[in-house]
Amino acid sequence: MVGVKSNRRTRYTIELIKKCFLNLLETRKMPQITVTEICKQADINRGTFYLHYKDPYELLEVMQKEFNREVLETLQRDQSPCTVDGSLLKLLDIIQEKKTLYRIMVLESGENNFLSEVLLKIQNNYLQRLRENQNMGNLSAMDYSFTYMVNGSMGVINQWLESNGEESPLVIAQLISSLTLTTMNGGRTP
Repeated sequence: MVGVKSNRRTRYTIELIKKCFLNLLETRKMPQITVTEICKQADINRGTFYLHYKDPYELLEVMQKEFNREVLETLQRDQSPCTVDGSLLKLLDIIQEKKTLYRIMVLESGENNFLSEVLLKIQNNYLQRLRENQNMGNLSAMDYSFTYMVNGSMGVINQWLESNGEESPLVIAQLISSLTLTTMNGGRTP
């Protein structure tokens, strides 16, 4: 019983540290955040923080890896194409839920590689289905369209979050899907 209680307390403490860290990230840049501030906000001592993390940068790195894993696991479970009710909506739900962390990862640090990889997987799945269903022949043009759609999708998602993500993930998923279909149809709305 003691081990279970300790594990529950440990999980609670780790989640509290992360929550307080994200709260600080809402108002400050990463280099301005200290272990002391995190501990003060979480009402823990510095030893407790150092039991789990070396510094705020390691905490951020751990949170980024968890975010990446959650996104990839969610998308791997969903085999539906890039549609409003498929992978894209699930991705946007995760991004909105963790928008502070996403902003730090992508908007402030300029690290679009992860999002680009995820969107390429989603779009690749979607385009593969289009190819199979419509016997599309020009693969070179398809690849250029593909790149355009991924970068356009990233731009839409980034703008959505820069404007505080007021629209629902469903609205943004519908917009991206509509733009994707328009691109695939040579500029004609489907």
